[in-house]
Formats: sequence, structure tokens, C-alpha cells
Amino acid sequence: MKLKGAEKQFWWHFGHITEAKNIPAELKGFTSIDSLVDDEYLAMLLAKVSVMGSIYLKETMVTDEGMKMISNVKQLKHLTLMKHENITQACLPYLNKLTDLEYLDIWRTKIRLEDVGVLKDLKNLKELHISPHDEGIEESRDTILEKIIKAEEVLPNCIIHT
Repeated sequence: MKLKGAEKQFWWHFGHITEAKNIPAELKGFTSIDSLVDDEYLAMLLAKVSVMGSIYLKETMVTDEGMKMISNVKQLKHLTLMKHENITQACLPYLNKLTDLEYLDIWRTKIRLEDVGVLKDLKNLKELHISPHDEGIEESRDTILEKIIKAEEVLPNCIIHT
């Protein structure tokens, strides 16, 4: 089966793929840094690729809607969403679906340390990178430590980096 239109263009740019039978259902990982990759791009990619070991996105155009799509990826162990202003607490239920996650970097998103209490299903999470508070707000070390202790109650096997 031949690919058509936008899908044909996408897969050609992604990996010089010209036929649907050559689109992989599984990828080791996907990385995009300082790019225009957005929710539409992820929709095209994740419509065909359902298994991925890692996704590394730093300063792209991905939003909570993209996180909704990422939440359906199977066997995802490493997820980096560093420096995404449009990733908010609204995507926490989607993050919570990624029960294979071992590493999560949501530093400099709109998700804060006090928000991680919802992520109780991430039993395999070993490492979390997260901003302790909004930029420009000063908090005492004791306040941040209290938030870390609460987060560790939900994620007891996880090292939390702020």
C-alpha cells in the first residue's frame, strides 16, 4: 500500500519511507531538541509507532494534548519533556498511565513538585527531575524539603531532583 499526502511527506522526512509496509511499529527511541515538533507531528508518528523505549523532547512545541498521545506508548521507560511551557498539571492523568516509566524529566514545565502526588501508579519510577516551584518565586529549603518528603511518600523508590 502506498502512502498519500501529508502522511507520505511525513514518513519520507522521518526516515525516507515510501511504503506503509516499511513503517516501523516499534522504535528504540525518539529525540527532538529545540525544534518545531508539535502535537500534530506526534499524532502522525504515534498513529503507527506504538512501542518505544524512550522519548526525549526538549524545547519543542508539544503540549498536554501531545502528552495524551504519548500516554498510549507501550514499554516507555524514559521520558524527557524538559523546558515545555505548555505541559501542565492537566496532563498528570496521562503521565500516570505510563506505568513502565523508570525515568521522567518534567523540569521547567508547569508541573511542580507538589503536583506529583497524583502519580501513584508510577511504581517503577526510579528518577524524577522536576522544578520545585514557579520561576521567580523563592521558597525556603525547608519548604522544598517538605514537598520532597511528600513526593517520596507517593514515589518511595524514586530519587527526586529539583
